[in-house]
Amino acid sequence: MLRYIGLALTFFLGIPQAFAHDAFILDSRRSTPGPRLELIELPASGQSAGKRYRLHVEAGLPRGAVFGVFTKPFDHGFHEVQRGFQLDESGSLVSTEGGAKQRLEDMTFGPGPYPLGAAWEAALVSSDRGVRVFAKTVPYPITAGDGPCKLSLQLATYVGDRFIASGSGFPAGEEVATELSYAGRRLQKQVRASADGTLPPDTLAHRPIGADRNARYTVTARSCRVSLEYAWGEPALIRR
Repeated sequence: MLRYIGLALTFFLGIPQAFAHDAFILDSRRSTPGPRLELIELPASGQSAGKRYRLHVEAGLPRGAVFGVFTKPFDHGFHEVQRGFQLDESGSLVSTEGGAKQRLEDMTFGPGPYPLGAAWEAALVSSDRGVRVFAKTVPYPITAGDGPCKLSLQLATYVGDRFIASGSGFPAGEEVATELSYAGRRLQKQVRASADGTLPPDTLAHRPIGADRNARYTVTARSCRVSLEYAWGEPALIRR
């Protein structure tokens, strides 16, 4: 009975079912082979707050298809922000929604105020959902380095209690020591760098012990030592 009520409301409000559920349908792990989407960061401007990006699309989109631009903040699903784009004679994506001709390459998009280490995604999706291409960036990365050794953290949950640590530039094949310290706890282990110097992704999970929400993650190799200090929990969700 509830299912039929939901279908009736969808029909009554004039909301296509596929559009209403795009937050669940769009998945960046299922990108259409061939076309490629890139987020190009623009220089900082005093006229706009926060990071701004242009969308660059590599060749491969079908002519005649109509595309929409979707964005996804770290704590929500994808939602459409612009629509009606088609390839013109020159191969540029152009929209005439609202009566004004707009080229995709002239438009800018951004997440607005955003937490440190949180990913932001954009997608270009055909109206029939047959073509979907995605791009992802971290507007305000959490990074540190020592010589060639680099570390970064990405926020992995909506409540700020988990991060994914990644590393590059470490001595190939060397076993390195990692340490996560927070609220008086020290969690240590050994991991091995790959042949190209990257470290396997490390999930950093935190649980409340007192009121302190500061943490440090350190990786020590023979030739370098990299340490990141960061906030977790609610302080990690502060938008800048």
